[in-house]
Amino acid sequence: MPSTKKTRRRIGPTTAFLWAVGALLPAVAGLWYFLVEAPQVGLARLQLTGSADQAFAICEGRLSACQDALTAYYTLVVCCTSSLLLIFWLSYFVFPSKRGRHLAVLAMVVTAVGGLCGVVENSLIKHGLGLGQERAGNGWFALAAGLAALKWLIAMLTILALYQWLIALSRAGRVALPTAWRGLRRQPQADPTTATVTCQRRHGNDRPAVVPSWPVALEPDGTPWPTIPDNTYDAPQETPSHWRYEGATAPGRQHADTGICVSGGGIRSACVTLGALQALRKTLASASYLVSVSGGGYAVGAMQLALSDKEGEEAGPSTGNAFEPGSVEEDHLRRHSKYVADGTGEWLVALGVLLRGLLASLFLLGTATALLGLGLSWAYHLVPVTDLNHLAAPGTHFCPNHCTPPPRPLFRHPAVWAVLGLFAAAAVTWLIWLFATTWSRKEKLGILFARAFRLLVVLAVALATTVILVPLLAWWTIHLQLQLKVSRPQTGAGIGATVLISYAIALITTLWRRRQTLRSGLSKITDLLRGKPGLARAVPNGFTQYLLVWAVLALLAAAFLLLLGWSTATGWSWPTWAQIAVPGVLVLLGSSLDQTWMSLHPFYRRRLASCFAVRRSEDPRQPGVQIAEPYNFDTEITTLSTYGGQRNDFPQVIFAAAANLSGASRTPPGRRAVSFTFSRDYVGSPDVGYACTACLETHTKQHIARDLTVQSAMAISGAAFASAMGAQARAFQTFFALSNARLGSWLPNPSALAERWADDASWWLSPPPTIRRLPYLLREVFGRYPMDDRLLLVTDGGHYENLGLVELLRQGVRTAICIDASGDTPPFATTLAEAIALAYEELGVTITLDHPETLIPGSGEPLSPPSVLSDINTRLSKTAVITGTITYPKDLEIKDEQGRTTWAGREGRLIVARATLTGDLPYQLLSYAAAHPVFPRDSTSDQWFDHQQFDAYQTLGHCIGKRVQDLLDRPSTAPAT
Repeated sequence: MPSTKKTRRRIGPTTAFLWAVGALLPAVAGLWYFLVEAPQVGLARLQLTGSADQAFAICEGRLSACQDALTAYYTLVVCCTSSLLLIFWLSYFVFPSKRGRHLAVLAMVVTAVGGLCGVVENSLIKHGLGLGQERAGNGWFALAAGLAALKWLIAMLTILALYQWLIALSRAGRVALPTAWRGLRRQPQADPTTATVTCQRRHGNDRPAVVPSWPVALEPDGTPWPTIPDNTYDAPQETPSHWRYEGATAPGRQHADTGICVSGGGIRSACVTLGALQALRKTLASASYLVSVSGGGYAVGAMQLALSDKEGEEAGPSTGNAFEPGSVEEDHLRRHSKYVADGTGEWLVALGVLLRGLLASLFLLGTATALLGLGLSWAYHLVPVTDLNHLAAPGTHFCPNHCTPPPRPLFRHPAVWAVLGLFAAAAVTWLIWLFATTWSRKEKLGILFARAFRLLVVLAVALATTVILVPLLAWWTIHLQLQLKVSRPQTGAGIGATVLISYAIALITTLWRRRQTLRSGLSKITDLLRGKPGLARAVPNGFTQYLLVWAVLALLAAAFLLLLGWSTATGWSWPTWAQIAVPGVLVLLGSSLDQTWMSLHPFYRRRLASCFAVRRSEDPRQPGVQIAEPYNFDTEITTLSTYGGQRNDFPQVIFAAAANLSGASRTPPGRRAVSFTFSRDYVGSPDVGYACTACLETHTKQHIARDLTVQSAMAISGAAFASAMGAQARAFQTFFALSNARLGSWLPNPSALAERWADDASWWLSPPPTIRRLPYLLREVFGRYPMDDRLLLVTDGGHYENLGLVELLRQGVRTAICIDASGDTPPFATTLAEAIALAYEELGVTITLDHPETLIPGSGEPLSPPSVLSDINTRLSKTAVITGTITYPKDLEIKDEQGRTTWAGREGRLIVARATLTGDLPYQLLSYAAAHPVFPRDSTSDQWFDHQQFDAYQTLGHCIGKRVQDLLDRPSTAPAT
């Protein structure tokens, strides 16, 4: 049967390039004709007069010239409208997504409306002038002024058209011009639209260079994305589709018998993880996967790097026992556990980096705001839909004694009536839509009126903003300036105070923690009567911090609004050098500075490397003497594909991070992030697709490829303070973006790369960005992270799931060992509970714990004498290690090296080792716990561990790791098949 589906029209790059060049010809011809034929009569002011008296006053003695100018204006309107329509029609093919096509069609409709408004208002003015001053009424000119206001608003689409025209010209020219040149030279050439990706790794049929994510509907148009045909998810229908899609791991990875995951928690978790993995050395040798999150990744990455030589390959047998107790690597970590800053010099550097980032961010955003105001100022000066020219002089003189507050701007009544008319038309359209959906059977009629209603509302709001709100902001800014008698020195002092306050709040929000006693239920009263201190934990000073953050956000918003209002009022009267410098500086810095490198990420990555990037070597001057040799951060790039490669007696390391996405189409309920992993073979996750690590390293610019290293994976996985933090408070995220006190990095989106790396890649696909420019900072400020963007903001893995358990279960392991040092608030292990719930939601994996109540502090046998040790007794758990049963939604198949199945089944074993106190801990550890009520829940923000904290947490990790190893050495109780 023939298909009834309409095929989408395509155009070639040569046709698109010629179309783009030809689209400008009508506008150029119309503008040339208008400049030659039309006399200079102030046509914009004539169109906006709104009354006969003012119109004839403008044309006094030059009525014939005005008529000639209006006649020539017909040609300009028709030609410019034609060019805009051609450009938007071209964008219909250049941006082939449903959202892009809708935008193109909407832009063409609005452009046609604007052109019609221009023709009609021009005819009304010509007719009014032709009647003569005595016979012409105000109605002709008032209606013309209202249409002119709407026309000039729609003319702002020229900016969008110019942007789309440049994109179309560059993309088509990139393919069409080389093809034409080779054709002239008669050189054979392969199809220029193909873009096959090759790298040093040879991919087989089962090891593709890139695997797109499973498709979901884009918001708000509902288009499935990505649209690339792929057989990756065409598995037999053994499980529901969502669980099947989410359970698809990277190509080439097999189900395994044993896997380990270690939780986030900063340096606290790193110390616990180090001790636990030291005790689990025997299990590490046989485990297949080691998933780390945040702080746990510090220790895991350190072990991985300690096993690498200077070429990134596996080191010799002398490092097979790297990081064993008493090793030089362990001693290096202990001495550098205050990795962020240790000493006055390093503290000054850290504070200076934060201040530099804050100044850079505020300067760029302030310059962008000033440029926007400058453009608006010239727009109001040349096309005075509301006259603001009287605000420039008092605003630039900074309150001399003779200045008086300027009068409120006089709104043009026809423009205001045009606003009201648009709102009235929107209301009428809504009523028609309501009746159409109720009484009419034609569904398309209702859709048509619904779209018309939305368009009218948008136009009404935009016109109201242009005619009323922005002029009021400009007037109020100058009025406030003169009322307060603000001078230039005072303005500079205000800017400096704003920066200092923002800097102080940035320090407070990242460093300030207080210790709080946590009680629940009746124990609050009984503990107080008995004099018990309860359970202590370092927690954020939440309410106070919220108030501070909201206050500084309000301060920054007010500062940017005042800057916008002042520049809108005065911009056109600035000195010429200033009007050139503002856009010049913004273009230079905004297009050349990488926003990720302006943040705290490079500093954080370097400081982490100073502590955890170390390996064993021999002192060349003293043979046989071993030393801990730090990695040279500047000269040795620890690429994931080599330095993260497989090592003997060590599992494959998977660094778990989080990719932040807008909307709810892709992210789990209650979260604004999905999983994103780094490993030697692939980068990504089922939700964003998988890209070959070696391919990314080869085909990515160097400064972005520096974030595809073991050191960067450790830093990104631990990027707790970021402009996007999963389900955390939006106010903190916005402030971190504005102040540049942000971690994380923008990395290539594997699903977007799948389109560009395909053999039949289309010419209109844009290449990946080479620099993460100013727009990416603006996306962080406004929290916009579309799933189909070329880059994704990747941050702390804890913003998705802080144990790494879900990612480990995604690999399909029979025995999962979870080291939990997340520092949850007692009594329950909330991070573990959230991971169990997420594992079922995303993977369909059911986990049943055995006696989880034994982890609760206070469940352990009290130490004697109870009257003396009452404090620590309330913090003792019965056990630190529990087990559970894992039930997968489909059978796992574990194969040996010859490909033979050694085990198959759905049920596995979970072992959870939690960093909690028990009565059988060593004496020195109980003594430390008694002297430090917060232990073992020191705040994650405390990244300045002394040697006592390091030893205490490492010893605790070693104890719980030893208990896990003893449990594994017993005869297995896992279900047999």
